[in-house]
Amino acid sequence: MLCLATNEEDRRFAAELPKHCPNVEIIWLPRWRSVWNCFAALFSSKALRFAYFYAPSLRRRVVEKVSRGEVDLVHAEHLKSVPMVQDVVGKVPMVFDAVDCVSMFEARRRRVIQNPFLKVFFWMEWKKMAHWEAKACQLFNRTVITSPVDKGYYPVRERMLEKIDVVPNGVDLGHFGFKQYEPEKNLIIFCGNLDYFPNRDAVLYFARSVWPILRSRRPELRFEIVGSRPPWSVRRLSGIDNVRVVASVPDVRPHLGCAWVALCPIRLQAGIQNKILEAMALGVPVVATRTCVPGLGVEPGKHVLVADQPEEIASAVELLLDNHTLRASLVEAARKYVEQHVNWDHSVEKLLDSYAEAMKDFAGSKEVLATVCLESES
Repeated sequence: MLCLATNEEDRRFAAELPKHCPNVEIIWLPRWRSVWNCFAALFSSKALRFAYFYAPSLRRRVVEKVSRGEVDLVHAEHLKSVPMVQDVVGKVPMVFDAVDCVSMFEARRRRVIQNPFLKVFFWMEWKKMAHWEAKACQLFNRTVITSPVDKGYYPVRERMLEKIDVVPNGVDLGHFGFKQYEPEKNLIIFCGNLDYFPNRDAVLYFARSVWPILRSRRPELRFEIVGSRPPWSVRRLSGIDNVRVVASVPDVRPHLGCAWVALCPIRLQAGIQNKILEAMALGVPVVATRTCVPGLGVEPGKHVLVADQPEEIASAVELLLDNHTLRASLVEAARKYVEQHVNWDHSVEKLLDSYAEAMKDFAGSKEVLATVCLESES
């Protein structure tokens, strides 16, 4: 495992990896280097998303390990890792773990941004992302992605879609045990990485547009926002109108499991919302926007409640507060769904199949190259 650390929190998370990987190397990326990378990327075809994380030292370590024959297959996660492994293309089987379709996310982000200058900036980022996503699919022997929706939006030609495998996220159903915690009647919760734009946008949207409606009708309600690295725009909500912001908890389960309703008011996204799956596994009913549903494959009204407009979201939350029969039905159906469809063992099997296909494709390309060389010599 080769990975980057950009802050002390990254180092703490990375300290857990030796339990699962026999060899872990952590490459430190200082903030000044990331800022310089972004400045240089403004005048290039590189998107800021992966320019920020570009580390020449990591790129060199990949080349060294492959050159010494220490690597059987490269699994590169996220688009930002593509420049780090470009030098070993064609030397070893390679799988690109796209996770989600970033260009789809960037296209959706432009719809909610009002500033015209930012709209132009994110249009440029969208174009760069689409270019690099298509390039990654061509460079690697196989691509994996978390949902069929993201695969359908992937910016490649029809024939290239055959190289993309859907490997959904899973949930540790033992760790996220069903009804581990006693729910608190008036507690509503949002969990997520709070320096991630879609989560920050969702929290602020709910706090400004939905929470005042609910508070005016039910002043006893409490809203808890749980997640790492909350920006000032989120932190300033804490302590006002029964809102509490809890940053960087070691275990999300005691917070999420005690909620009466879990929220996912995401207005733009790509991939799969694990926060929804974890709530479903714990036995906490979810109110989510329509944007979140297609990638999950859940049935609105049976596994989750779906609402978009402020009044709709408020009404859905109130329905779960008042209708205990409906709440119990959603909880049971949601847990059965994750048990049947969101299983890490199933995901690992699919990933191993992708590894096998990548190795087969790599061997085939080597045979074609050898044939071409022999023909040219003759």
